[in-house]
Amino acid sequence: MTGEGAVIIVGLLLAVFYVLLGRRRPGIALITAPILCTLFVSAAFLTEDPAVTSEAMALVPVILLAALITVLLSRRELDEDRWPQKLAKWLLCGFAAGLFVLTVFVAVLNVPSFGFLALLLFICAVALIGAAINYGLTSRHTTATYVISTISASMRQNLPLPMALESAAGGRDDARSRILRSIRKWLVLGCSVSESIRRGYPKCPSYAVAMIAAAEPISQLPAAFRSIEADMAAKSQENRQIEPLQPFFYPLILLFVIGFQVWGILTFVMPNFSSVLVEMTEGAELPAATRLLIGITSFIAWDHGVLFGVALAFVVLVVVPLSIYLRFRQRWPGEPYLLSRMGDFVKWHLPVTHWFERNYAMVQATGMLRLSLNAGCTVNDAIANVLDLDVNNCFRKPLARWLEKVEAGENIAKAAKQSGLGGGLAWAFDQQSDPGNTLTVLETLESLYRANYSYCANLIRFIMGPCVTVVMGTIVGFVVYAIFSAPVAIIHAIAESVYP
Repeated sequence: MTGEGAVIIVGLLLAVFYVLLGRRRPGIALITAPILCTLFVSAAFLTEDPAVTSEAMALVPVILLAALITVLLSRRELDEDRWPQKLAKWLLCGFAAGLFVLTVFVAVLNVPSFGFLALLLFICAVALIGAAINYGLTSRHTTATYVISTISASMRQNLPLPMALESAAGGRDDARSRILRSIRKWLVLGCSVSESIRRGYPKCPSYAVAMIAAAEPISQLPAAFRSIEADMAAKSQENRQIEPLQPFFYPLILLFVIGFQVWGILTFVMPNFSSVLVEMTEGAELPAATRLLIGITSFIAWDHGVLFGVALAFVVLVVVPLSIYLRFRQRWPGEPYLLSRMGDFVKWHLPVTHWFERNYAMVQATGMLRLSLNAGCTVNDAIANVLDLDVNNCFRKPLARWLEKVEAGENIAKAAKQSGLGGGLAWAFDQQSDPGNTLTVLETLESLYRANYSYCANLIRFIMGPCVTVVMGTIVGFVVYAIFSAPVAIIHAIAESVYP
């Protein structure tokens, strides 16, 4: 066995070793990984073989990434310290940022030999950043589900809430136990349940906090917690479904890879084909598909390269960080941020997102109306409670119009329809056709809107996957045909010159 093969085997064995060690002893794996990697590279240097040394240095990032990712995803005991997971998360974020900076640096150099390296670095950076964002969102949703379920179970059993939260937290020191103890502290100090959750768990989803705050004054907290649990369970069920790659992530990566390859071929290979074809056929042109592909590439890369470069830099440096910030930032229903108002306006007026925003808002509205009326509130107070929820800001306008008309003494059902809230609420409050069944109709509407939302979301996801595949296949097919038609044209010209 050669020295290079031995180095590769040893490096892969070290990576497997740290995958196993990171699951059992994350702290030991995090501390010893840099030490063993240093010894591994030092041993390769002692061989005085440049090929062995380069193989060892190339395997070091693989070993470190295996250790960091395993430590981050390790299943820790509830009473263990969390510093290995936190440190691994920050090291991975720093590694992804370093890859991105190195990619930009290589791209600025514009050296052809570094092009493939830049492509690999970019893909690795995007994959690491996407994995970190997905992990953060999933972890936050899981924690919120646990906290809400614990409080809801304590209320259903009629237990004193501070004592129940202290018992659920136990003597552990994980994130969930700290949140429960923090909520218990504010409850003991005399704060309400919604205020205790807002102070003790600042990262609690805003729609849950708004629902709890609206249900607490009317003594409907258990029902509100059940409704929140149903929404969280539906979201968790969607996340657990087996799906292909995301319909937006896959085409972006594929277009980037294809664009990079086309740029390289048209810059360094196709001019030679064109000159050979011209010399052999006395001025013949490349095939039409090839000329079209060259024109598109020239338009993007050379004619308007600066404009597309500025747009790409704006997306990478502004749009992507802003999207990440908005995904993790808490919403304030009472005093929404400017970006929240702008985002709600855009989502409300786009063709597809408008339906989803309205449908989700109707789920919350019908649920809160049912809870308020069940608690004995008047219709005016019930509508006012809906206005306190975390719904789309554009949906508040028809709700406010409905409240004004009801307070002015107009018919509740006709006012709901005239305000633009649809026939569902008008049917629920129509006392002539269905008197006395408002609560039953509202419960039916809430289940219907929730089921419609989940069904249409899955339907669009399943439709977009094949459509994106067809579009991407068409693009790839055109690129392959345009590139390979040039050498076919040269072969055809040679055949005609030999066999006239």
